[in-house]
Amino acid sequence: MLRLLLALILFQSTILLSQEPATPPDPAKQMSEAQQRIKKLSATEYDLDGIKIKADTREVRIPCQVCLKKAPIEYMLTTETGKTHETVLTTAISPTAIQVAMLLVNYEPATEGLLSKVPEAERPKAWKEEPPKTKGANRVNISAEWKVGTEVKNSALSQWAQNSDTRKAPTDLDTWIFNGSYIDERGFIAQQEGSIIGTWLDRGAIFNSPAEGNWRDDLWISLPDNIPEKMTPVTLIITPAKP
Repeated sequence: MLRLLLALILFQSTILLSQEPATPPDPAKQMSEAQQRIKKLSATEYDLDGIKIKADTREVRIPCQVCLKKAPIEYMLTTETGKTHETVLTTAISPTAIQVAMLLVNYEPATEGLLSKVPEAERPKAWKEEPPKTKGANRVNISAEWKVGTEVKNSALSQWAQNSDTRKAPTDLDTWIFNGSYIDERGFIAQQEGSIIGTWLDRGAIFNSPAEGNWRDDLWISLPDNIPEKMTPVTLIITPAKP
């Protein structure tokens, strides 16, 4: 648990705090409560609210289900109470638990890589790129796994989205950025808004796409040929990106 404690300190050092906080849910308390729910399954495996965590490989598996097979999208994953009208997947898992799981296996939230392809005029004024302490520690691979009958299917999550201009999946989305959301007077924003994986830049989401066009909220649509039927259970698998 020492590693998790150090990770929580790292998280708290990277969040944004309001100068005049109201009385939102206490993020530190939420993180602490999530930490207490971690169950050790083996020497290297843990469970947190249904998230499966492998300490040796740093694999994080999140249970989800298909929400939209064919639609304009701004997200690949939200909570069941998030922006479900513009996401491919939803999950009952809390964003706070996902954040804790990522920190537990030493991923580092940082914005480096999110704005490199964004034209200067389109860059969000409140954003700047900040690197993780460990090079590449905010870059991850995300794939989807599901069953058709007894057959296990697997696909890179990037193959579930397409550019509405080209009608093709992005060729520059081999990795995603773990930016870790932020805190303001409302609390931990990913928890408050339910945004987890964004295709359109959302600082409140836990992960974002670094692909060309990520600043456009009208660019991305789902790629239905590659997506299972609605309500299909899907497991998202997060692994470290290769350096």
